Parts: sequence; structure tokens; C-alpha cells
Amino acid sequence: MKKTLLALTTLALVSSATAVEAASTKLTLTENVNIRTAATTSAPIITTLKKGTTVTAVKKSGSWYEIRYQSKKAFITSSYVKAATAAKTTTTAKTTTTTTYITNTAGVNVREKANTASKKVGQLTKNAAVSVKKKTGSWYQIVYKKKTAYVHASLITAKKSTVKTTSKPPVTTPVATAVKAVDATKQYTVNASGGLNARLAASASAQIYKTIPNKTLLTVTGTVDAWYQIKLDGKVLYVATSYVAATAKETPPATNGVSIIPVDQAKTYTVNAPSGLNVRTAPTTSSQVFTQVAHGSTVQVMGETTGSTAGWYQIKIGTGYYYVAKSYITTGTVATTPPVTPPPVLTVPASGVMERAISIGQQYLGTPYVWGSSSPINGGFDCSGFINYTLNTAGYKVGRTNVNGYWNNDLYLGQKLSKLRQPVRGDIIFFENTYAAGPTHIGIMLNNDQFIHANTPSLGISRLSEKYWTQKLLGFKAL
Repeated sequence: MKKTLLALTTLALVSSATAVEAASTKLTLTENVNIRTAATTSAPIITTLKKGTTVTAVKKSGSWYEIRYQSKKAFITSSYVKAATAAKTTTTAKTTTTTTYITNTAGVNVREKANTASKKVGQLTKNAAVSVKKKTGSWYQIVYKKKTAYVHASLITAKKSTVKTTSKPPVTTPVATAVKAVDATKQYTVNASGGLNARLAASASAQIYKTIPNKTLLTVTGTVDAWYQIKLDGKVLYVATSYVAATAKETPPATNGVSIIPVDQAKTYTVNAPSGLNVRTAPTTSSQVFTQVAHGSTVQVMGETTGSTAGWYQIKIGTGYYYVAKSYITTGTVATTPPVTPPPVLTVPASGVMERAISIGQQYLGTPYVWGSSSPINGGFDCSGFINYTLNTAGYKVGRTNVNGYWNNDLYLGQKLSKLRQPVRGDIIFFENTYAAGPTHIGIMLNNDQFIHANTPSLGISRLSEKYWTQKLLGFKAL
């Protein structure tokens, strides 16, 4: 490691294995220096920090200082640290002015260029936050879906806010206390029409792990400055608080004669019914069947019935509340009875347009099911809307209709193919009699067994070999 020199703004160097005071922990680099994952020169290098960078010492162990880098532990040897006189703290008054840009009407067209004759690339809802780069004449240049686009300035309201603060030089605390608790009485939802970037650290320059679709409900575990710490896919990630809406937690509506108790919302509730599970309008087997959900699907459980109606889960589909038998829901791995050995998965490349459609569709896995929607701008898709969006975005122009229209009109997706066909990647698969008579569901094959589809409660992947889907299979079409 290249020898470097650090200026430590503390009272003096501390002895081995002693804590460093939180108010005197700044280390200023006088040269470029490597920081490591452990207190040894053989440990991997996390990064090289440039001369003049300020870092924070948490404690000293032996001849090493433990510091924080992007909210994680890092280490640097004390051999390259020199004591310096602590700077005198002063109180300063600071005035900060920020400007936010919000759409002032519904249906705001987003265009490729700054004129009304330009191609429309999207549409924004009322009160949507807009990332403005600059103003060009009577148009704002914005960032839309990670690309440069334009909206007319008359449809955008610029709101300025001025905050005057009296502050002292910042005091750095260890990361264990830097994450603050959030209001547990609220739920946190993505409020960004183009989606919200989830990053590996609480910094705008940190690596993006995934872009979360608009209106997605987040699992927020704390706040770090202007960032929410969230849990997603088993990982700890960070999202900007300015693109998250915090609202009071939803309370399921009361049902006459039905007593509901809360359930653990952190758990995943999975259907364990090989032939499919009936979703009913009330917690009784004599009530009307609203729809069926497939074996292996996850459902959004809002509560559990007690008393005379015990044994049911209250679930949410779209904006409605329904009931499923608790005995067919598991919070662990689904065990299929009797055991089923799925057929071997054979994957071969699809046509160019279908490969693009599959790639586009997979970006929205986990997006909520939204009845009647064919655009992620609305927060999600229904099954036919998902097909319409992915094909058009992939370059295959097709009109918007329902599943029955796509199946029975050969002008849309070509001729019908028998359900006895051996499916291949890129086939468009059709099902019948799922929630009503006739063609009612549609998806895209990923191989000879798995298919991607918009199904309640969210866009996901299922297997054709599951009994429920095998029984409902209608046929295929291929572009």
C-alpha cells in the first residue's frame, strides 16, 4: 500500500482499543489512500479515496482506525495519521432555497422534442413530481424514464421554498445510530411516474440495484438523511424520500357480522391448492365465488377472521376485499400433494420482437395487478394490458382489446394454435374459464413450461405444468 499522511482533527491520538469521541472524529486525507474491509494490509481494498477527502473515525483497534464509508465499516492504519488541533466550532446562519416542479393538471403529454408536433413518449398524472433539467423557450427539458424529454411549461408549477437554519459543523455518529426510526402508523408508497431507483447506499452516486415501479408499497426500515432505508429481495437498499408518499396505513373495511384481527404483514402468504383456490365475497363456502387464484400464487392478506367466522383470511384484490380459506394458505414453501416432477425446461431463443417483449416484461416483475391498465404509468397492468404494452414497446404495433378479442380476432396476434402444441419461448398462451366463461387470461411463454403474466396480486411467473393452469389451457398464438 502506498504510504499516505492523514490529518486527524481530534485532541490527540488515542491508545489501542479505545473509543474515539463522536465530536472529534474527522480524518482529512493529505494524499490518495486505500481503505480496506478489515484491519490488515491483506484485506481487500474497498476503494481509493482522493487527497482532501474527509472520513470519520469510530474507534481505534491496535494500529488501525475503524471508519465509515457509505454507511459500512472500513479500516485504515494509524501509521498514516497525524494529530492536529481541533477546529473551533462556530454557529452559522444559512438560507437554502429549493425548487420543485409539479404537474398542475391531468394527462400531461411528454414529448421527444420541444414542440406539439413531436412524438408523444408518455403521459403524466396531476401532481406528479418532474425532474427538470432546464427551460427552453416555453418548454421544460425533463428526465423521463432515464431519457431526455419535454413538457410544456404551462402544465408545470414551480414551487420554491426557503429554509433558514442555524447550524454548527456536523457531528458524525456511528452508522448504528445514524438510521432513524420511521412512523410505524404510516405506509410508504413509490410516488414517481417513471419509477424509483433503489440504490445500494444512501447516495445519488451509489449503484442502482433496481428501479421500483410507481405506486409500489415499500417495506421501510428507517431513514438516513434524505433517504429511506428499505428491505427488498432480502437486501437493505435506499430510496430518495422525495419520491415516496407516506400515508396512514389502510384499515380494511368492516364487514357485518365478521370480526377481523391483524396478521403479520411482513410475511408472504402463498396459495397451496393444486387445483386452484376460490376467492369468495364473504367468509363462508356458500358465498359467491369472485375469482380463483392459482396454486403457488401470493395473495395480499389484510387480516384473519375470528369468532363464528374463524378460519378465513381477508385479502385485497385491486380495491376490493374478499376471503380465502386459511387452510389453503401457507407462509412457507408450498408443498405440492401429491409430488409432481415438472417437465424439463427447454429454452430456445424467440423471435426478435418476442425476445424484446420478454425483456421488457421482466423489468416489471412484482408490479401490482391493475384492472383495465395497459401502462405502468397507472401503477401496473391487467393480463391483456401487459401483452399490449410489451408488444408495442418491443416494436410490434397491436391494438388494445381484451383476451377474448386477442384470441378470436386473427388480425391481432395471428392464427390460433392448438393447446396440444409443444410451447416454445415467445409463444403467447391463452387460458379460459378462469374468472368467467370463455377466453379470460393471457401470458408469454419463457420456455416450454414457465410463462410470465399479469395475475393478481402482481406480475409474476407461473408453470403450465401446475394442475390449475393445465386445466384452463385454451391454446397459443405465435408471431
